[in-house]
Amino acid sequence: MTGALEIARGKNAQRAWDSRERGWEVGWMKGREELRACRHCGREPAQYLRAVSGEGLCLKCLFASVERTVAKTIRRHKMIVPGDSVAVAVSGGKDSLVLLYMLGKFARRGLLRGVRVEAFVLDEGHEYSAARMRRVSAARELAESFGFEFGVYRFQDIFGATAAELYERLARSGYNVGMCTIDGVLRRRAMDVVGRARGWTKIALAHNLDDEAQTTLLNVLAGGLQRFYRRRGEPEEPGAIPRVKPLMYVREEETALYAYYHGLPLMEVECPYIVRNPRYDIKFFLAELERKMPHVKYALVSFGERLARELREPRASARAMKCKYCGLASSGSVCRACELFERAGLLDRYLSALREAGAAAGRA
Repeated sequence: MTGALEIARGKNAQRAWDSRERGWEVGWMKGREELRACRHCGREPAQYLRAVSGEGLCLKCLFASVERTVAKTIRRHKMIVPGDSVAVAVSGGKDSLVLLYMLGKFARRGLLRGVRVEAFVLDEGHEYSAARMRRVSAARELAESFGFEFGVYRFQDIFGATAAELYERLARSGYNVGMCTIDGVLRRRAMDVVGRARGWTKIALAHNLDDEAQTTLLNVLAGGLQRFYRRRGEPEEPGAIPRVKPLMYVREEETALYAYYHGLPLMEVECPYIVRNPRYDIKFFLAELERKMPHVKYALVSFGERLARELREPRASARAMKCKYCGLASSGSVCRACELFERAGLLDRYLSALREAGAAAGRA
């Protein structure tokens, strides 16, 4: 990993990314003679076009702008404050590594005084996680280069079963649930179990603007009005560790460019389960719509925030509940994780592993 900022010029910039292979349109300045100089510095040639603002930027100014946006988001929404113990969830993809790298830079600049940062990766125990775990050394190296602790936590150790085993058991019992649902439910639970044992006050997720726009549209299409009630950073289940999303106003293609030119290692394998997730279709729908409406993703995220503010005003805070089986935070009498394990006939094994995992994480 180089860690050095490389400013691409000429044909090197043009051939660095093939937008068609990645399913989204990269705003490279194909006719740089039209805008000539970068709108910000006025010296370097413009190599990237921000369609939503019409700005032509050199890569150095683009990356500086991305970092300012992230720092402003953290400060404006008080995502990270002195006294916090923040854990960065690393998936192995570009966004989580960019977030980890930026927080490392901010820490070196003294912008995170009084804040403890560590990083972690979850091993779900299926074919995609196996591919990710082969690259975990690069993520560990990045975290440790900034002096951050790095941990690997496995579903098998936390729950007594892998996501793959749970999926198979549920399928045999006739309960139809996708792997993405299982992963999502168990990741949220695993982060809370480990986080409580390690004293985390915030969990930083690398959801970018595209992710947030997709989530907003999915919630609208599914009629998920209750999801808009939550304040920024509130987890889905009352009493769980707050989640923060410092990249939520940064477009996916900008995090991809940032990762590439900072030498951050990227995952080479796409999750095979994503094609069955409605989010996959929404992603390409928004990419096509963005060609005609460059502001559409920003508008969706802004809409979701305004709707949340309107809905929250007359509503009292949700009453914290605990699952009758595991005793952890839940929105009902039985949490989603226990429901899945009970249907799979693995509840006793899960509860036993859960108790041991909490104790082990606390000793780490």
